Amino acid sequence: MEKTKLKKNSEYEVIIESLGMNGEGVAHVDGAVIFVPFALPGERVKIRIINVKSKIAIGKVIEIIESSTDRVSAPCPYFGKCGGCDLQHLNYEKSLEFKRIEVEKNLRQIGKVDVCVSECEPSKNYYYRNKLALPVCEINGETKIGMFRENSHALVEIDSCIVTQEFSAKLIEICKKYIKIFKICGYNEENNSGLLRHIVARNVCGFIVVTLVVTSSDVPGLGWLYDELSKEFECSLWLNINKKPTNVIFGEEFKLISGREEHFADILGLKVSVSPASFMQVNDEIRDKIYARVQEAVEGAEIVIDAFSGAGVMSGICSKNSKIVYGLEIVEEAVNDADKLAKNNNIDNLINICGDCAISLPKLARKFEGKKFTVILDPPRKGCDSKVIEALATASPDKIVYISCNSATLARDVRLLLDINKNYKIKNVTPFDMFPQTRHIETLLILEKLS
Repeated sequence: MEKTKLKKNSEYEVIIESLGMNGEGVAHVDGAVIFVPFALPGERVKIRIINVKSKIAIGKVIEIIESSTDRVSAPCPYFGKCGGCDLQHLNYEKSLEFKRIEVEKNLRQIGKVDVCVSECEPSKNYYYRNKLALPVCEINGETKIGMFRENSHALVEIDSCIVTQEFSAKLIEICKKYIKIFKICGYNEENNSGLLRHIVARNVCGFIVVTLVVTSSDVPGLGWLYDELSKEFECSLWLNINKKPTNVIFGEEFKLISGREEHFADILGLKVSVSPASFMQVNDEIRDKIYARVQEAVEGAEIVIDAFSGAGVMSGICSKNSKIVYGLEIVEEAVNDADKLAKNNNIDNLINICGDCAISLPKLARKFEGKKFTVILDPPRKGCDSKVIEALATASPDKIVYISCNSATLARDVRLLLDINKNYKIKNVTPFDMFPQTRHIETLLILEKLS
């Protein structure tokens, strides 16, 4: 492949032609593709090349010469610096259409299927996230709270987060005061030093679960911090000990400092226990919409297999209108939580199995081969192991309900399934805006066996 002649720091005036998969503007110069973050289709912009790779380059907007009518003023003062949001500059209706098109394009180009993708289900635009994870860093001898820049660990100090529910500003204010009074040293990842690494908080039906991720259990001022938080929120305060030089936020040890140890969320009538380590979707509104749609899709099923079932929330919801549900999950602690959820909700038709889906699902699918059953797939971003898809294609369930946070791997898995077993049709595909103001999409795809 011939390398581009573009040079770093060179400047060009370009027309933005489209949006790329990450929501960045796309332009061409001398046969090279240039990705320009925060630029919109139809805009004429002056850019500076900041990175060059073969026939691809990254450009930075230094002047908008002609602005798109779809451009809006981003309300967040940290937009373009903090790595949390990509699309605050784009009209919300247009961002929904961008996401719908992205799902449709991936299904067509990767999945080799032409299908009409429904409009993206909208969400509350701002203040939708129930969870906030704030890195705390030592910078030039000072402790700072903020967010990392895109693709880096360079901290952008913030006072609030406009996509997180309204508790964020007061929480950050109290934590900054705590750090100053008790001289708390932030984490320095270069030498694995410092005390406070992260502040993680989640709003569970008005109850704020706050966790300090620290390198030692010897933390001063925790009583003061809890008292200050309690003046503003009904809350609990936890420590999580993480001494390892790792990018993973939580370590294995949690310790309750003050407040209730257990708090329950109500999700579509299901009583769900939430702890600091619990996984929950960050957008309550869209989470409930997806769960309700899945529950509707499996209604009346004799047998439901919920693969990648986590703590059993979706399994529990589906158990209400299915004869029997099997939850498959590889993390033992999550399976224990799923068993506890079943007990707390008096569910007696849910069987949770601890194991790798690539092994457990084929075994279970073979057991029900020839019987009518439905499979729910909710894998991580990397999608399903090919063994899982091959087992499904062989067992031939009546319906497959696939929830994906990555439409590219979704399309890949659908293509493999249809290559092996052509006796399926895609009933519908619906994107959900789980993460407004970002490029990320949650997609629900339903396959049904042809009669």
